[in-house]
Amino acid sequence: MDFTFKPESGASSAPDLIPAGVLSYALVTIGAAKQSKESGGTYYPLTLTLMGGQYEGRKIFETLPDVTDTKNSEKWRAIAVTNMTRMFEVAGVFNPANPESYRALQGKDFLTLCNFLDGKRIAIRIKIEVSTDPAYANKNKVGEYLSTNPTSQGYKNYVKLLGGQSVVAEARSNAFSAPVAQAPATAPGWIKVPTQPAPNNDNPF
Repeated sequence: MDFTFKPESGASSAPDLIPAGVLSYALVTIGAAKQSKESGGTYYPLTLTLMGGQYEGRKIFETLPDVTDTKNSEKWRAIAVTNMTRMFEVAGVFNPANPESYRALQGKDFLTLCNFLDGKRIAIRIKIEVSTDPAYANKNKVGEYLSTNPTSQGYKNYVKLLGGQSVVAEARSNAFSAPVAQAPATAPGWIKVPTQPAPNNDNPF
């Protein structure tokens, strides 16, 4: 057999970034607990593997702070509660039409919640995070966790995804700096069950 060796043989390059605004289902994989070097707070690495569409198999990496660890900032913990609620809604664990479904995880410790979330299918809107350090490249991150709750901020894009639309959002001046989710004003408690049908369940914990 005749082999031809070329400079590019065996070379690898990072895939192009997924355009900001793409909607996709994703499989959640949760890694082992780690401690923040800055605060000492516990957090868990998240790997979100895209499911379906032209970007199937691509991975996005995020972190999930332990919302019971007060070493993590109040804002980060509050955002995590919102994001986890949305993930559990899309995964079918929480049903916005049935407030009682939000009791399913009541009394569980945070590690148990993480194990319960591991392997679930969720839905996300993708963004591009622009690096402020020239030594690091821009990367894809989660711009929004979508939700099945009609009163949630993530519902509109979930409906688009459900309709098979893997869309790129219209260009906006703040496309690269949009927050992952709107954080509640106070630190999260531990499962607060909604009292009205189809409430805004962004923070049932």
